[in-house]
Amino acid sequence: MRPDTWHLFVDPDILKFFAGGLGQTLLISAAAIVISCVLGLALALARLSRAALLRWPATFVIEVIRALPVYLLIVYFGIKGSSLGQPFFGPDFDVSRFWGGVIGLSLYTSAVLAEIIRAGILSLPRGQTEAARALGLNYPRMMRWIILPQALRLMVPAMMSQLTTIIKDTSLVGQIGVFELYRSARIIYTQNFNPIEALLFVAVIYFVICFVLSQFSRRLELGNQTARRVREAALRDQVA
Repeated sequence: MRPDTWHLFVDPDILKFFAGGLGQTLLISAAAIVISCVLGLALALARLSRAALLRWPATFVIEVIRALPVYLLIVYFGIKGSSLGQPFFGPDFDVSRFWGGVIGLSLYTSAVLAEIIRAGILSLPRGQTEAARALGLNYPRMMRWIILPQALRLMVPAMMSQLTTIIKDTSLVGQIGVFELYRSARIIYTQNFNPIEALLFVAVIYFVICFVLSQFSRRLELGNQTARRVREAALRDQVA
């Protein structure tokens, strides 16, 4: 340990340096979350489709990606992302290391979210689907107005947990040369030979972010439970 280096972590220039890494971490996380939610929802609906041309490819993609380490995906797209797109977009097509890391992280997270969303939809009572069909709703409108709003409320804890994991997994993107929070710590302890102090400082930052998100998830879950009890009580009063 180098306790004599603790003063570095209150130095304005060092804090500004860490803030730059934290900003990149949050940008990577935000981009990966948006892409993962959209792609995960599409994969889940495709896997639930009655059309085999949609169901089987989606199942194959989900199972293959879930079986791969997220680090492998990040490294692969960080290194080979440009060459993969050049046959389709031309020889000048270039994917930066930042977006290569985002793509790898998003692909893995979307496969996990697809299974969470699929499980949430399947957990709804069968009567919900039958009631929607009795009202004459087609499949897209039934999903949009009846099934997905209810399923998403049930999936909030699991989805928030997975999205919180994205924050921590951004540390892997630093391995392909992207400047983020963990890489900023590596630069500091390489120069000052204080890995324990630098990593402890970064660990506190990660903990604060993930703790805030977990508390937000818990409040959402409690709010959903309260709203459900209120609806059930109102329904009992109407029946009575």
